[in-house]
Amino acid sequence: MLQLARGLILALTLSMPLHAADVAPHTLQIATSLSKSTLSNQIEQQLQRAYSRLGYQMQVVRLPAGRSLQMTDRGLYDGELFRIDGVQHEFPQLRQVPVQLASIELLAFVRTEQKNMLRDWILMKNVRVGFVRGFRLASQLQYAGHPVPVTTLEQAVGMLVQGKIDVLLEDQQSVQSVLPAKTEQAGISMLPGTLARAGLYHYLHQRHSDLLEPLATVLKKTVAGAKDKRPLPKPVQPALDD
Repeated sequence: MLQLARGLILALTLSMPLHAADVAPHTLQIATSLSKSTLSNQIEQQLQRAYSRLGYQMQVVRLPAGRSLQMTDRGLYDGELFRIDGVQHEFPQLRQVPVQLASIELLAFVRTEQKNMLRDWILMKNVRVGFVRGFRLASQLQYAGHPVPVTTLEQAVGMLVQGKIDVLLEDQQSVQSVLPAKTEQAGISMLPGTLARAGLYHYLHQRHSDLLEPLATVLKKTVAGAKDKRPLPKPVQPALDD
């Protein structure tokens, strides 16, 4: 009987989902959104190198953006790859690593054919405004229209192309990452003007508070080194279809 009970316990253990507490001591499971972009890849590589110098491995787990924050705050994962400044005030179990990894600008995208009529979209009550659920910079923006949160960036861009939303709130790199090589074929334009700006930071669950200072020290060196090697910026294009 005892042997049977031990076998059942072992079977249940092996069938349980793998969360942060189940991985090797020197592996950290870091959650992030489903969307990928050049910026997110750069931050992921930067953090991989930083953790490696501290003797840790970083395993990235991709989830819907809103669920990612909630599950990390509950302690099911060790941290968030990157989020805007201030997330820790809404999710009290998260601790910000005090090194800005990058910055992001919130922009409005529309179908090119509606570019002129939607220049004052922020005041229009009948406008449908799409954004990825969990993207705090977009969800906190005030406007007169109807918010339409969706699960993924690909879904949001597709809805804009199909006319199911009128305005998409996102950053330029992310939108370009899911559009065809020739962006004018998608018929999407970026409206002039930045709606909001924020710094991007890495976050850890509070149980890893002892890692904040050493990780910040390593990241400061890598961020400084990356700036020294950064090429001169190219002129910003005012619209995707130009």
